[in-house]
Amino acid sequence: MKNEISLCMIVKNEGKYLFQCLDSVKDLVDEMIIVDTGSTDNTVEIAKKFGADIHYFKWNNSFSDARNESLKYVTKDWILVMDGDDEFSKEDKERFKELVSSNLKENCLYYFETLSYCGEFIDSNNISVNLNPRLFKNNYGYRYEGIVHNQLVNTENVIESVVYNIRIYHYGYLNKVSKEKDKRGRNIPLLKKQLEKDPQDRFAHFNIGNEYYVIGDFKKALEHYNKAYEAFNSSSGFGFVLMTRLILTNYTLGEYDKAIEFANIGSKYYPRATDIYFLKAFAYEDTNRLTLAIKELKTCLEIGEPPSNLKLYYGSWSFKASYEIAKIYLTLKDYDEAYNYCIKTINSKSDFVEPVYIIGHILKEKSVPIEEFKNKIEGLFSDYPTAYFFIANIFYNEGYFNEALEYVEKCENSGFSSEQILDIKLKAMMKTGKFKECIEANYFTEDSILYFNSHMYKVLSYVLEEKLETAKNELNLFEGKEFKEYDKKEFQVYTQFVKLFMNEETEIISEDKKDTAYTDFIFDICEILLVNKLFDQFEKALNLFNLISDESVLLRLSKLYYKYGFKSLAKKEALRSIKEFELFDNEILDILR
Repeated sequence: MKNEISLCMIVKNEGKYLFQCLDSVKDLVDEMIIVDTGSTDNTVEIAKKFGADIHYFKWNNSFSDARNESLKYVTKDWILVMDGDDEFSKEDKERFKELVSSNLKENCLYYFETLSYCGEFIDSNNISVNLNPRLFKNNYGYRYEGIVHNQLVNTENVIESVVYNIRIYHYGYLNKVSKEKDKRGRNIPLLKKQLEKDPQDRFAHFNIGNEYYVIGDFKKALEHYNKAYEAFNSSSGFGFVLMTRLILTNYTLGEYDKAIEFANIGSKYYPRATDIYFLKAFAYEDTNRLTLAIKELKTCLEIGEPPSNLKLYYGSWSFKASYEIAKIYLTLKDYDEAYNYCIKTINSKSDFVEPVYIIGHILKEKSVPIEEFKNKIEGLFSDYPTAYFFIANIFYNEGYFNEALEYVEKCENSGFSSEQILDIKLKAMMKTGKFKECIEANYFTEDSILYFNSHMYKVLSYVLEEKLETAKNELNLFEGKEFKEYDKKEFQVYTQFVKLFMNEETEIISEDKKDTAYTDFIFDICEILLVNKLFDQFEKALNLFNLISDESVLLRLSKLYYKYGFKSLAKKEALRSIKEFELFDNEILDILR
């Protein structure tokens, strides 16, 4: 007999992803039960288009109450639970159909992998993994408990948990989505309320710790994680994730020995959890124990993909581990090993571009002839013409500015263009002395984040073309306008730069020793002058550093000189940085050697 499936959801203002969600499961379920808790967007209209059975529930600050309400309306044999910002994996639909048609057992609660996109953009390289109960028998004693991070419990029957290899993608942890829904502002007060009722609720401490971690209050997060760790039970549903959070939070706070201590404890409880060795490697790396870091990362690769209940950071068993090894070997200047691990990374995940940037740097350091350089980099890509953008960026980063422009042109000739490509083009033109072309370039509209910087490059170009009054007039176009803070700082730098060249009296820009934004803009100007061998203008522009108080200037100036072959000047500034500010790093020590 066919097992019929009910999709069961609670929603509120899910218009952004709901169509995508329902479309991904419309051919897998026999009915859609949707309980709306107060949407003010087009959520309900979207649900109606899929023929969903819609009910309404007045929000009472309890996710469990809302979910339990949704269970009341189910009429089919089995319940599939999803959120409005989920998407069922296309690749796993047939596996789900096979499970439903032949293998379901009523006393089993089926867990699927949830792959949550994190950060600013949808990026398959930035995913966290966790298990969630997704499929269970209807009318079999299930109910939800907990105000926020509700747990599915069954007090009537003995339940077997089964992890099934099916993936559901989740978009709710993207920064923009989380901010729009104000998840932190909503969840923390509810969890505090839960802890008032039961101060010893370890799961609530764990969950509120997660909320504080996300908003950057790491000390508060660790306080709650430590309370959740009391009477630790490795077999609890959140035990493994709690252990990784203890490692990560201590690491983030700079408590490296404590992070390693928890990693050692965790690896005994969960020997196949690659995340634990992966995080431990970061603690070793940050304390310059690079050989030990490599050892932990190689352990990740030896273990391979862990079971689903021991996954958190997607790729810690494969491409992410090999990439971190490549970066460490690059630091150690073992270019052959760095190259080999970059290739392993690419073979493990072909759409992960970062290792190609390392390969580009290795080829530069090895002085590989430019045509061979091009052939090797081109051979690492298959997705053309998109690849031309990445190749242009690689050549730009390594100081091959004419070659960067060559690949920008290939992008444009193939009809593939974007603001990012035009940004590379403009910067490469500045680095190759095409100042007249930069003056004529109008690549960005006023609503672009690159608009202001492109006009400051016009100011610089006018100065270098000895059109000082025109440069001043270009600056005056922005006088009195509202600036973003970042643009305001750039404007201040360029204002003083023009005054310098017009032999006018300059003003102090900043007395904040830790503010590096002004420094970044000044170094950008100086590098353009140095790479174009405009030494007189460069010497004059150096006076801008007298107008800021950033103590890292000498250290960075040393690196700039070294980058362009001025080794004696590089050593001089390195020594000054150490003597005057006691500032140095491994790169500075290499320069002094």
